[in-house]
Amino acid sequence: MAFSAADRLRMRFELLDVNGSGTLTSADFELYAARVCRVLGVPAGAPAAQALSEGCRRFWTGLAAAADLDRDGQVSYAEYRAFSHDDIWFAEYGEAYVAAVSTVCDLDDDGLIERDHFLGLHSAAGFPLSYTVKLFDDLDGGGTGRVSTAGFAAFLREFYTGAGELL
Repeated sequence: MAFSAADRLRMRFELLDVNGSGTLTSADFELYAARVCRVLGVPAGAPAAQALSEGCRRFWTGLAAAADLDRDGQVSYAEYRAFSHDDIWFAEYGEAYVAAVSTVCDLDDDGLIERDHFLGLHSAAGFPLSYTVKLFDDLDGGGTGRVSTAGFAAFLREFYTGAGELL
């Protein structure tokens, strides 16, 4: 199941709107980090949890500065749609987020994400199960039941910055 750039834009917004309020706020990013850590069993004080919280804070800070045009502390879909996760913005605000998301589910720190941890991460983020299973299978090209953190990070970068269709 491929998503066009427009569909992916809507999907990203809805996934980032963790509390379902219809706008993006700092609370969404805090809730996302806490939810992922809870689902994966990562203690709040663990380095991976702290990195995820910091990556989420940095992403939100950059997003709010660039997209919250009326400075009301929230980003509407219209504001988000007008914003672009270009490479320069992403290098400054998105890389820490991608690094943290791609490694928080590598629970044994071997550079590989097991299937159940990948599914847990995506479940916590609100991705549809059918999409998550297909994505994992595609990223796990060799059928090993594991995906490299580097490969997943590359996918996340493309998910946020790519203009074309993406699985």
